Amino acid sequence: MKDWCIKTQDEGLKRRLVDELNISSIIAELLMNRNIRTPNEAHLFLSSRLEDLNSPLLLKDIDRAVGRIKRALSKNETVLIYGDYDVDGITATALLITVFSEIGLKVQAYIPDRLKEGYGLSSESIKFIKEKKISLVITVDCGISSFKEIDLLNELGIDVIITDHHEPRNKKLPKAFAIIDPHREDCLYPFKHLSGVGVAFKLAEAMYGKFLREHLDLVCLGTVADMVPLIGENRIFAKHGLGCLGETGKVGIRALVESSGLSNRKINETHIGYILGPRINSAGRISSPNTSLKLLLTKSKEEAKCLSDILKSENCTRQEIVEDILKEALLKIEKEINFKYHKVLVVESVNWHVGVIGIVASRITDRFFRPAIVISTNEELCKGSGRSIRNFHLFEALSECEELLNEYGGHKQAAGFSIMKRNIGPFRDKINRIADKLLDINELMPKLDIDMEIELKEITPELIRELEVMSPYGEENPEPLFSAKNLFLKTDIQYFGKDNVRMWISDGNLTYEAVGFGLSTAIPSVVKNDNVDIVYSPSINNFRNEDSVQLVIKDLRY
Repeated sequence: MKDWCIKTQDEGLKRRLVDELNISSIIAELLMNRNIRTPNEAHLFLSSRLEDLNSPLLLKDIDRAVGRIKRALSKNETVLIYGDYDVDGITATALLITVFSEIGLKVQAYIPDRLKEGYGLSSESIKFIKEKKISLVITVDCGISSFKEIDLLNELGIDVIITDHHEPRNKKLPKAFAIIDPHREDCLYPFKHLSGVGVAFKLAEAMYGKFLREHLDLVCLGTVADMVPLIGENRIFAKHGLGCLGETGKVGIRALVESSGLSNRKINETHIGYILGPRINSAGRISSPNTSLKLLLTKSKEEAKCLSDILKSENCTRQEIVEDILKEALLKIEKEINFKYHKVLVVESVNWHVGVIGIVASRITDRFFRPAIVISTNEELCKGSGRSIRNFHLFEALSECEELLNEYGGHKQAAGFSIMKRNIGPFRDKINRIADKLLDINELMPKLDIDMEIELKEITPELIRELEVMSPYGEENPEPLFSAKNLFLKTDIQYFGKDNVRMWISDGNLTYEAVGFGLSTAIPSVVKNDNVDIVYSPSINNFRNEDSVQLVIKDLRY
């Protein structure tokens, strides 16, 4: 049972937004629900203009970084772009390789092997850096936690420029030549939620001295896939980047779109989150992230098709591995977890693939609405990945367990770490003591944040088209959700696909088709003529070139 939370609003402020912006009361209320309180804030949100992006020069150390890169260019130094193995890191690496190659910089790429090296700079990578006689390393989407490795590179006379978007551990910074991270305490950059590729784009823009619109396709891919808040600059990047994806000149992205079955379709944020992003991620999870990097960099259509087909296959393999581990993890939870005492679900096994444990943790969190941590064990050093709920800051919780961890990093909602096997039990106990102080039982109930209750007669094709101004949707700007009460079923529920339902719902005057994806076991058994309340998002269903209103059910009460 989900807790339905319908938001309430200041009617005076709503009227002011309606009058000053000439928008509907529904759009005004949606804006207020997203903490947009003034006409100016609303205008910036709705317009999402490229001109509203902040200057990259406001980022601390970016001028120092640009100076060092220009020196490398003038002295023909070899520069290494050191990335991460997820979509954010791979797109950031591809972006800087592309841009710096264009200006004549001698540049190479390095993305660590997730299974052998783990996250961030590693001893293996330092050997590579020495062998290749690299004199400047630029990290993307990593580096802020690599204290020991950067000290070692300094001893070797190798400069490091960090570009990252993760929070500094205990607010401390490595001794790098330059550190570009909006989360560092002394950085006055107005927008703190950039993705890794967003920070890399700012460096590229500062280096070029102009805005690089042609690379917004990469910025959009990494930003949306990394699930950073889609507000402010991220919203601008995503909104304009989605348009660039549809007309991209990068043959690798075109091949990826084609192999995903999205040719001739308008690419949206859902396609990135559920189709394109997972394919780019799959290589880094179960084989080598260099497959994805090569795809984003290639100029050959033949190579692009071959690489995109490999990613398609590897993503299928990844899905199978996730399902197998999830089944085992759920059995462990059933046998080992006492929900009265364990507010954080910590499960472990020696058989679990390190590359997918974060996905499994996310699925567990979705199912039980509790923070979940999944650990892949071996004889000594083990790898863990966690996902969280809104009221539990996972990175801060890991910081409080620092003495039990070898390495850790991440965000409020997602984090990863390494831990000695002997410390797993004490870690489980401590993080649950932390959660016990921060989370009461009400915060462990799944919640649906509903924008407003509106009658079916208000759901028109015109309103649905008007709602598009709120997109793209993501963290802190969710897809609008509405509720409607005292409806009834005109038909019995029909079942289709995998766990999906279809029904016809009426208020006595209007009848709309309603579909619910993955809801076959999550909603009560209802039949024709039963009264129901629903939570839904409205959509347009195009069938045989005819548009009709369709309600996408998120929850239903008998």
